[in-house]
Amino acid sequence: MQRRRPIGTALLLGTLTGALAAAGGVDSLFDNGEQFVEHNGVAYRVTKTIVDGEPVRLYSDGRGVHTAQELREIVAGQRAQVLSDDAAAMAQAARADEMIDLMVLLRPQPAAALGRASRAEIAPAVEALSAQIREISARFVPQEPMRPAEERLWAPARLPIDAVMERRALSLELDQLVDGARAELAQRIHNANAPHQAALETFVVEQLGGSVYARVTHAMSIMFVRVPAGAAEALAAHELVARIDIDHPGEPELDNMAISLGLTTGFWANGIIGGAHDIGVLDTGVQQNHPYLMQHNFLSNMGVSDTGTHGTGMAGIMASTHPTWRGMSYGIDTIVVARAGSISASMPGMDYIASTGVPEAVNYSFGNGTATGSDYTTTDMFFDGVIHTFGFMVSKSTGNGGFGSGNPTITRPAPAYNLIASANINDFNNTNRLTHRIESSSSRGPTAGGRKKPDIAMPGTNSFSTHPGGGFSNIGGTSSASPKSGSGIVLLYEAGVTNVQAGKAILLNTTDAMDDKDTPGTSDDEFVEGSFWNRRYGWGYGNLGRAYLHLNNSFTDTITDRNGDQPFRLYAGPMFEYDKATLTWERHVAYNGATFPTQIESLSDLDLFAYRESDDTLLASSTSAIDNVEQLHSPSDEASVVLKVAAFSTFDPNIDEDTFALAAQQGFTARQGPAFGGTAQAAGIVSPSQTITIEVTLTNTGDLFAHNVQAELTSAELTAISGPSPAGPYTLDAGESIQLSWQALTPATPAPYSATVHAESASYGEVFTGEFAVSIETGECPGDANGDGLVDFADLNIVLNGFGQTSGDLPGDLNGDGVIDFADLSLVLTNFGADCN
Repeated sequence: MQRRRPIGTALLLGTLTGALAAAGGVDSLFDNGEQFVEHNGVAYRVTKTIVDGEPVRLYSDGRGVHTAQELREIVAGQRAQVLSDDAAAMAQAARADEMIDLMVLLRPQPAAALGRASRAEIAPAVEALSAQIREISARFVPQEPMRPAEERLWAPARLPIDAVMERRALSLELDQLVDGARAELAQRIHNANAPHQAALETFVVEQLGGSVYARVTHAMSIMFVRVPAGAAEALAAHELVARIDIDHPGEPELDNMAISLGLTTGFWANGIIGGAHDIGVLDTGVQQNHPYLMQHNFLSNMGVSDTGTHGTGMAGIMASTHPTWRGMSYGIDTIVVARAGSISASMPGMDYIASTGVPEAVNYSFGNGTATGSDYTTTDMFFDGVIHTFGFMVSKSTGNGGFGSGNPTITRPAPAYNLIASANINDFNNTNRLTHRIESSSSRGPTAGGRKKPDIAMPGTNSFSTHPGGGFSNIGGTSSASPKSGSGIVLLYEAGVTNVQAGKAILLNTTDAMDDKDTPGTSDDEFVEGSFWNRRYGWGYGNLGRAYLHLNNSFTDTITDRNGDQPFRLYAGPMFEYDKATLTWERHVAYNGATFPTQIESLSDLDLFAYRESDDTLLASSTSAIDNVEQLHSPSDEASVVLKVAAFSTFDPNIDEDTFALAAQQGFTARQGPAFGGTAQAAGIVSPSQTITIEVTLTNTGDLFAHNVQAELTSAELTAISGPSPAGPYTLDAGESIQLSWQALTPATPAPYSATVHAESASYGEVFTGEFAVSIETGECPGDANGDGLVDFADLNIVLNGFGQTSGDLPGDLNGDGVIDFADLSLVLTNFGADCN
């Protein structure tokens, strides 16, 4: 089966645009509002459109509109803004000989490529174990679809203890495999980074009179240097330096919740409590001898105590073993602890956590400044890089800046693409989710460029958790909401969802959406059916009970860019009204060596579409130009919906394909789409100058309805006489066939004749094609009835003597159609005198 993108077909584009306008009242397939990307300190509004039949991303800076290639040339022609605005301001404000602290991102960044290679090495074994774990986890999860309202009331049966133990053994085997690969990867990255950091350190110390006071070598290549303010420009000009920023300060971002989140009847009731897996706490430390944390193993780069109280509280929310105040993933094995604070503490701390190879999720409930001014900084980039390289998730608090005056109040690194940024729900100390609302202090998004953050809202206010003194105390803020998202990832991991982006997709797909009505108060806030993103609630209020129900309803797959051989993927299944689907993927962190600018295509542009299978109607779409989460819902009950994940543009040149995760509903399966095969044959033995009839059986051999099917007969030798050209359009169900017929004239010259049936279907915004050959049997010597190699009177007599016969021995039936008639006589007369010897 061959497939090609139909972008160049104006009719198809018009059909899609019209269908979307009818469904949603919009007039553009890619109507995403105000969205911006930032390059070299300049914000560009980005839009997606069709130009001359091709998909194009356009960038506007107020002075003109540019394609991606034009933008790349513009940025390449500029002087690279290596010094951030903050770093430049700090250097200018200080005396030339005054020492200032700076964060330096090095240009060589081998981690991402090494990480992809490492994951590829163990991918078959990981998937084999994960599949076995998912099968066990899903044994008592219903496979039949349920309406969203029914899902909220569903309570699962308990797994037998032998199944729980079987899954635990598999989880332990999986954990050891992944941990070992991560630890080996960390060492390989360190070894690759060491020469570059040594060279830059020599320059800083010997040429600039500075020093290095902290460094990151496993997750990315970053150094923290102390240099004279007057040397900042010289440092920025070094060939190894990509970006310089200040050492941003950091600060912490300050039961019924297990019940209201659905843990007690779902994950916990079926023995999913963290198991063999592990967490990281990047914070003030953890009091390791706390009576309800000491059951776990610990790894730490900062000792065994808490320098404050915050870190112990975060660890307790995830891992407390108290029978009443249990952590969300209280059965985990190891807690990896590292110090957080300013960026020069938090980045090396995360680097240490990554170097252990241990955790599946790391919580970071610190904020490193409000995310205003720039959409995406080196701080955000670092967290994206560590997630993409090591394959674990980071849960991040969004901050406690409240509603604000209109500008975003989320804190860094919440704008990072790959992590989960959590807002804070107040549950008012009751289990009725319908009464729960956003905490007034919870920060709101979106990012400075308009990207959708927060991701999710979790209960945080008045969380009762472990205290370094050995007891428990109330802590709140988005700090306490964030670990619940991280624990959700760990629980899904134990259930067999071992791709953390798939875990993220499931968490976002199973939320209860909420709307703050764009007011600072909560009295008018309300729950919303279906898919809805809100600047305070994100994609909605997390629901781990529904996440458990859908633990087996996600897909992880790869896709090429629009010029590749697999620019889309298809999935099909039933959807009720308001059922959702969520697509997630990761931003890459990569550099062009010594070339400026850095990658324009670091985030692949993927879109999500939903079609009614039976008639190809576009039901919904999500086509952001700047986000790495797309979500939609079905506007009606549908027996079969085709979900399409499609690449819009080209990818980061460092990759040939990208990986995504799709969370859907029960009953969905991966599909290939329409495909075509069949049979086609010309009746009898074909001779020169003969009118022949070609009978065709065209079959949709694919696994989805084929719409707008057209077929045509093509041949270099035959001349068409009658029959549709092309035939159609038709609609063919999977496995359905249609009969077609053409008449054609063979040429006067005896020769082998060939013809092909070509079929094409415009379905689900793509074009599917197929073709197969026509069987044409040609005679050795047309008109030679007695087989002596000559067409003469002897052959004419055979035809005339048997003329009209339809049974028995028919030597005069030259064309093999079962009757001796004028067609056979014509073959003799046409070729009379031919010598085939």
